[in-house]
Amino acid sequence: MAKTDSSGLPPIAKKRLQPYIERGITNGVFTDASPVVNLWNNKVKDAGLKETIDQLGGMGSEVAQQFLTDVVLTDLTAILRQKAITAHVEVWECNHRTVGVGGTNPRQVCFIFGQTVVDDGESELEPALFRMGLWDDDASIADNVEADGTYRISISCKALNADVLDLRPLGGLTQFTDEEYEHSNRAELLLETFDSTPIAELEDDVSRGFNDYRLVKGTVSFAGVQNSKAGNQFGKMLLKDDSTMTMDAIESGENLLLNCMTSVDIAQRFGKYSQVVALVTTKINGEYGLSANMETCVGTVVVAPPIAEAQTGGDDDDDDAADYFSDDDDIPLITNDSDDDTEEVEEVEEVEEVVTEEADDEEADFNALPVVMLKQLCKAAGIKPIPKTKAELVAALEGGSDDEEVSEEATEEVTEEATADSDSDDSDDWDDWD
Repeated sequence: MAKTDSSGLPPIAKKRLQPYIERGITNGVFTDASPVVNLWNNKVKDAGLKETIDQLGGMGSEVAQQFLTDVVLTDLTAILRQKAITAHVEVWECNHRTVGVGGTNPRQVCFIFGQTVVDDGESELEPALFRMGLWDDDASIADNVEADGTYRISISCKALNADVLDLRPLGGLTQFTDEEYEHSNRAELLLETFDSTPIAELEDDVSRGFNDYRLVKGTVSFAGVQNSKAGNQFGKMLLKDDSTMTMDAIESGENLLLNCMTSVDIAQRFGKYSQVVALVTTKINGEYGLSANMETCVGTVVVAPPIAEAQTGGDDDDDDAADYFSDDDDIPLITNDSDDDTEEVEEVEEVEEVVTEEADDEEADFNALPVVMLKQLCKAAGIKPIPKTKAELVAALEGGSDDEEVSEEATEEVTEEATADSDSDDSDDWDDWD
């Protein structure tokens, strides 16, 4: 092992690195030598360099120390050429993940989202939203970062006028330092940065990329955590707003909901009926329409979630989350049952047990069933053409002819068919964030 002085660097390395350390301190990239010492130590432990260092005589060899100093200088000079700025950040979301687990190159990543006040060296800029993706070795920078924490960091940022700043780490020199800093109201900052879009109008303006956001103000109808077949957990939420609860929608039997995939932490943060402001990105899936990924969600009126999370429906039986989430990674954003004239059963992740109450003539309680199942019952009974609205479906089933009578046995058969389709979210859209 190389001998080091009080600075933590071998004399050979310190002599060559000291001028760069002083330049970095002068330019505000770092406040002391510790980031450079950490960079040196990380290179010493780098498995990719171990064989070369051993061939040069190990870290006790001056030749190996000179080589490692060259390695550090290669990264350090690139960092010093960047325009380093200081950012005061409040972390809203911090998600550590491993992407590509099933492939040949799994990668560690940490996604961070929140608000920041940037100090460009002359003055502090206005509060802004930020996102930060830390990949591979940089992911460890955020090991001690927590949601709701406030920190000071040195970073680079190409566009300080963007709606959401893309903060980049300075190689191995960026560190999160705890600080006390008074930040803006979260909901107000979101509403100042983006115009809110009614849920029913989201289909008219789909996101054009992973950072082309849409802001939605809504009420939580469902929030829960689910497991994929790959063993990953992810959150799903259903939101409603005024545009989805119109009289026309009620009369037609439509169910308009914003169905979002999100993090486990966000899904466990809100109970049913919470009023929230959510930042999402949307995309179109041919079979199920729009889907949404929720980047962050801020409560304006928060109802505490139940202690034991259960996957229950929304306002009524028709709002069962199982009716709106597909087997695919894509989640339907707006489900319009009256437009569904296909002959196939819509895929669902999970269907709760349907309990039918026996009437005097042993008929099923059709009003308690979702539209998807009512259509299948009509098909099983040979009713043609298939009615489009829920009211028409119920009327057709209750008033069918003797040879087209629908029993509880048929109801159970359709229920079993739908239940057979299980969750197959092998990978979710959060893996594709960057």
